[in-house]
Order: sequence, then C-alpha cells, then structure tokens
Amino acid sequence: MSVIKGARNLDNAKKFYDWALTPAAQKIDGNLGNFQTPSNKTTRIPAGALKMSDLKLIAYDFAKYGSATERKRILEKWDKDVYALPR
Repeated sequence: MSVIKGARNLDNAKKFYDWALTPAAQKIDGNLGNFQTPSNKTTRIPAGALKMSDLKLIAYDFAKYGSATERKRILEKWDKDVYALPR
C-alpha cells in the first residue's frame, strides 16, 4: 500500500492508510476469508493464514547479491541461458 505523491485527496489517503494499519481494519480480511498475514503485530492471525515464524527462508546475502554489478551479471546470465531458450 502506498500514498502517491501529488494525490488529489492526500489528507483522506493518509487517513485511510492510518486506518488500514489498525488491528480492527486488518481483522476484516480474516473475517472475509482472505488469509494474508496482518502487518500489525497486535492483530490476531486468522486461522488458515501463514504464520511468518513457520516459514523457512534462505539466508540471502544482500552484500553479495544486492549490488548493481551482481544484479547485472545475473540478469545477463538469465537472458543468455534461460530467456534465449526456444519456446
């Protein structure tokens, strides 16, 4: 979610944003069967939603793979080895 620079209704956009981050607003999704994980830590996670603590994530090396040089190298490799394959 974001507020766009130069929005015509900036004050209302900010009010909506503030409301959408409350537990009351985030509880609505769970009641409707949308099981995304709430961003507000005080909101109860609905049954059926993923618990972030249950996810097994890779150890991503931002220092190595976050550089512009490495990004360029990986994208070039993708283009050469994958994108170029016949469809």
